[in-house]
Amino acid sequence: MKSNNLVAPLAWAVVYFLFGFASHELNGAFIASGYIWLPAGITVGALLLTPTARWFPLLVLLVAAQVLLGWIEQRELWRMMLFSLDEIGVAAIVVWLVRRAPFPMEGLFFVRGLLIIGVSASVVSGIFGAAWFQLTQGLSFLQTLRIWALSDLVGILIMTPVLAGWSQFRATRSGGIARTEFLLGLASFVAMVASAYMAFDSHIDRLVFDVQFSTTYVPLFFIALVTLLWGGRGGALSVAVLSLMAFVYNSLGRGPFVELVQLHSSNALLELQVYLAVASLLSLLISALKTTREQLHEDVARWKNEVELSLSASRQLAYTLDPQQLVFTWSGDVEALLGSPATQLHTLDQVLRRVSPLDQARLRQRWLDGDDGDERADMPFRLQDGGAVVLDSSRSLLDAEDRLALVAGVWRFSDKAQDTAEGRGV
Repeated sequence: MKSNNLVAPLAWAVVYFLFGFASHELNGAFIASGYIWLPAGITVGALLLTPTARWFPLLVLLVAAQVLLGWIEQRELWRMMLFSLDEIGVAAIVVWLVRRAPFPMEGLFFVRGLLIIGVSASVVSGIFGAAWFQLTQGLSFLQTLRIWALSDLVGILIMTPVLAGWSQFRATRSGGIARTEFLLGLASFVAMVASAYMAFDSHIDRLVFDVQFSTTYVPLFFIALVTLLWGGRGGALSVAVLSLMAFVYNSLGRGPFVELVQLHSSNALLELQVYLAVASLLSLLISALKTTREQLHEDVARWKNEVELSLSASRQLAYTLDPQQLVFTWSGDVEALLGSPATQLHTLDQVLRRVSPLDQARLRQRWLDGDDGDERADMPFRLQDGGAVVLDSSRSLLDAEDRLALVAGVWRFSDKAQDTAEGRGV
């Protein structure tokens, strides 16, 4: 195996080890499972961003990182091996199954795929882990499963979007950010950090507003703003920073989710996990909807450019006429074919002035009559001052009361004078 093929898996293993060490430090002393396990998100992110054919060295090095982490903390290595196979093996199977699905991993599909991976991997691995601790140490199965599954799920929801977004994964489609949006996003990010400090490590909210738990909702508002202004990458980064602050303060016994005398209370643990899961899902959904909207605008713009280019190359113009307002909407190179920009050919009278006087009445009646519908034959006419011969192909759309609602058509330009003569029966 080439050494350069091991660089990326080795980097993932190093990141896994560092975040695993950080998670243990934040968790403090625990018996079965801590309330945060960030390496779960590292594992899922690494598997999503690595081609399946290159998974073997990645999985081997991730397991080695977990075993090394257990060895440093003086735990039994065979237990760490079982833990690694449970956590990493289950995640690999779930990610492999989701990647075989026939939908793209972007936008709302990415959110759906991430939730499927997160819930499935965390619950399945939690079942095995909880069963093991119940058999070997007599711990409560349901309580251990709840803590285990939520710690994995929160780790996945926090870390995977960060890795996906900042690795230019297709989950996000970030373009350049305008200066105003960048500054507003920066202000929102700073406000998120300040409001998180106020909620978790300050007594200002208690002294001034006489509230405690309610201030934890304020950072979620600013996370939403950051996601709208900076996109998925900024939103994921904001969630990661909020999670770090919340876990650090919670591990120190500060903040509304924990009492000083009950540092590792299961209720406080559950509330904090749910809070951060909601924050991550909020950012993910806003980012996905923003991405979907941007993708739709890109598709429309690309389609419009393709239509405009095709019309120009074939010397055609497409139009729609509102028979109530008597205004036109044009597609194609109007100025090159008619000698005037589209803004000067907006009304019916402006358009008819570009048509030969001999054809103006027939063309007006053709557009505003609306009786022939789809049976209408193409009509040749000549432009003003002996201009080019144009063939009008148009159809009328009637509303539910058989009134003319819209006229749409195409002008095909030709220099053959006989087309007009044939159309007039000469």
